[in-house]
Amino acid sequence: MIDGQMREVSTLIQQGALAQAEQRLLRLLAEFPDDPGMHRQMALLASSSGRPELALEYMIQASRLAPDSAEFHFQLGCLLAHSGQYEQALQHFKDATSILPDFADAWYFQGICLVRMNRDTEALPALRCAYRLAPDHGKTLEALADVEFRVGYPADALPLWQRLGQLRPGDINVALKKGETYSRLCFHDLAVSGYNEALLQSPDSGDLWMALAQAHEDGGDRQSAQQAYEQALALRLDWAFPLAGLLGLQRAKASDELIGTAIRLQQASALTDPERALIGYELGKVQDGRGEFESAMSSWHDANAARQRMIGVLDPAWLAQRVDRTMREFDPASFAHHADSGCADDRFVFIVGMPRSGTTLTEQIMASHPQAFGCGELPDIALIVRNLPLQLKTSLQWPEIASALDPGSLSQAVDRYIAASTRHAPPGVARLIDKAPLNFFHLGLVAMMLPRARVIWCRRDPRDVAVSIYGENFSLEEKLATSLAGIGHYINQQNRLMRHWQSVLPIPILELQYEQLVSSIETESRRIVDFTGLPWDPACLDFHLSERGVQTPSRWQVKQPVHSRSVGRWRNYEAALEPLLEILDPGAY
Repeated sequence: MIDGQMREVSTLIQQGALAQAEQRLLRLLAEFPDDPGMHRQMALLASSSGRPELALEYMIQASRLAPDSAEFHFQLGCLLAHSGQYEQALQHFKDATSILPDFADAWYFQGICLVRMNRDTEALPALRCAYRLAPDHGKTLEALADVEFRVGYPADALPLWQRLGQLRPGDINVALKKGETYSRLCFHDLAVSGYNEALLQSPDSGDLWMALAQAHEDGGDRQSAQQAYEQALALRLDWAFPLAGLLGLQRAKASDELIGTAIRLQQASALTDPERALIGYELGKVQDGRGEFESAMSSWHDANAARQRMIGVLDPAWLAQRVDRTMREFDPASFAHHADSGCADDRFVFIVGMPRSGTTLTEQIMASHPQAFGCGELPDIALIVRNLPLQLKTSLQWPEIASALDPGSLSQAVDRYIAASTRHAPPGVARLIDKAPLNFFHLGLVAMMLPRARVIWCRRDPRDVAVSIYGENFSLEEKLATSLAGIGHYINQQNRLMRHWQSVLPIPILELQYEQLVSSIETESRRIVDFTGLPWDPACLDFHLSERGVQTPSRWQVKQPVHSRSVGRWRNYEAALEPLLEILDPGAY
């Protein structure tokens, strides 16, 4: 009887007679108020007629009446998610997969809710499960690939983007994401060939030309990068991104026309903050190279003001507390506790220090040794730290979580790091050089993971460091760079933490002064090589002849013979450095 009447309601809905269907359903609900199927049907009807709040009311009741229905939990979750109630929706998607573990769509929407709540790391297991259950579902593939990349697992994202490329040939977004993943993994040739292939189908895509330019630049091909930037700019006149790219390549040699365009854009009130920051950083470098120091600092002030509006400024109290917590957690006893853990591999050399303190130059010297390999700025140590709480299923954060690390978790961390650091290394290499400067925060973990590692601490006049940082376009996560006072606090805390590491770390630390390195290149290079345990090789003095790509702001400077022109550069900006000089501790010099 009920089934027949419900079929009639369905027929009315299919015919578009929604009002009649609703009246019939309301009469049935009055007669059978505890029938969950009728409440669900009313929810679907209300949703299709643009009444989301009413739809939610009926679907909530349907789910209450049928608490063991995975489908009802799923549909309620969808309605909640559609209305932006992601936390509530998440619970119903979890209920659905608890009842029906192979419910691929419910796993997918669990992941999507977590992504919407900016909880990417937590989203990974759900999206991986959805992918395992439905490996050819395009939306799942794309969501999982995006999250794997953002969380820091580009090697896991790559096959997903490759599969999406097969499913969606000609999709520019997929081509861009796949290329970006190749670049992150330092497969620059594959990134370039992928962009070129996509451009055959979409030759007027400015985004593809921009990505191609950046891939060429990462791979060390300056001429091809310039041509691609010029093509992108020709397709979209006054586009800040390729304009900034050209300014960065040409520096003081930039044409008056290019500089004039940049100044005109900088003065335009309609310029967005992301564009304003890009133009300001690169224009300032051009002006610095031309000896126009006041204009350069003005451009950098403008860029950093824009970046502050985007991401805020460094919180000195938070930074000091972070260092305090690290120093409390790591003492000689903490390392003794893990003395038998970790990996005995002795190939690893970590170059740390403030950004712009000579870390790239130091790596290039070492990477020119025939028995060493420069890994670049590997993000993996920081990613391991970030992802440990979820892996260990604990509310503890780093560094407090260090005491909870068991041998199995430490071994997993070591395996992931070794896979990343050896991805491009030739077989039999004796030293692997990781030059991510901010690893100085995590040397405690490094010593736990790799107790035979070595550390080189690069130091430089903090005033030169500050000027160089202030004029550099760092990633959006780096609030350290947006104010001179903030840079001063960062330098102080970095120095404080490194002095602590020198006193407690069971692995050796070589302190290297940039000014001495550039004035006595062979003496200091020999000192570096000796510290790493390798025999001296004169190739280390020919680092500027290397053809390897360098993915740092110093990529073009280290292609030149060593010079001391940057020593004392801060004096060109002394009048503007008062906020920095007021902050710097005496021990920072």
